[in-house]
Amino acid sequence: MDYPKSVPSAGLVNGRFVDENPLTGTPGSLIPADWGNGVTQELLAVITAADLTPSEANLTQLLSAIRSISRKSAGLGIQRFTANGSFTVPEGVTKIWLSGCAGGGGGGSCPAGTTGSASGGSGGGAGQPAIKVPVTVIPGQVIPITIGAAGVGGVSGVSNPTSGGNTLVGVGGALLVLSGGGAGNSGANLPVDRVAGPRGGEGFPAGGDATDSQAQVTAGLSGAGASGPFGGGGSACRYGTAGGYAARDAYGFGAGGSGAGGWYVSGALAVSGGRGAPGLMIIEW
Repeated sequence: MDYPKSVPSAGLVNGRFVDENPLTGTPGSLIPADWGNGVTQELLAVITAADLTPSEANLTQLLSAIRSISRKSAGLGIQRFTANGSFTVPEGVTKIWLSGCAGGGGGGSCPAGTTGSASGGSGGGAGQPAIKVPVTVIPGQVIPITIGAAGVGGVSGVSNPTSGGNTLVGVGGALLVLSGGGAGNSGANLPVDRVAGPRGGEGFPAGGDATDSQAQVTAGLSGAGASGPFGGGGSACRYGTAGGYAARDAYGFGAGGSGAGGWYVSGALAVSGGRGAPGLMIIEW
């Protein structure tokens, strides 16, 4: 873009616009329509490229647009939350992208065994994930972030496994709500020829079902915790001698803990379920 030097009627002086001078009778410069429209369109192109809506009354949009585009080009717009906090929208930013997950559910436990019985707890479900969800925001807006807690594995005779917590963006989840993975279910002492165990916890996806015994290996087989895009679930486990096998915790974010598994030729202690993984939120702009 340049001054309209090729238009003689524009009345440029030394290549620039000048005002009319009534004292000397010198006319002022004229702005050709093509040139004026061209300048306006170039400025509007920058403003709309930054996802801003042009406003005749707003005289700071061009600066905001340049800052916003510069941040995106530099790759500086990212913030990661693994605990509760708040995000303040930077100047010039009107859109953000949300990626993350809710907490994963805890796995089911196994009770204390009796002779000739087997048991298996099911796995916890994975927390709901989200990838690059676009959200319209206002510069300077303060957005609270609530990270879903990890589900806790069950403790036989003491406590049931718990579901993962919800991850919320905005007051009360006004901008985004991600649901936590469901808790697994604890096993029960059953004859070793029994093959159907408790179902896994609901989730995204659900946790693995437990198998109380198998034909070839007389052992309680637990359900695996569900995995998600940000973390891996605890793997299934079993035990082939007297006693129980400790469940496995999830790792990363949003995955479910595994259930516990055991086979008992004589009395054995109870075994706790695995712990789920907590939620996560990543904000990009």
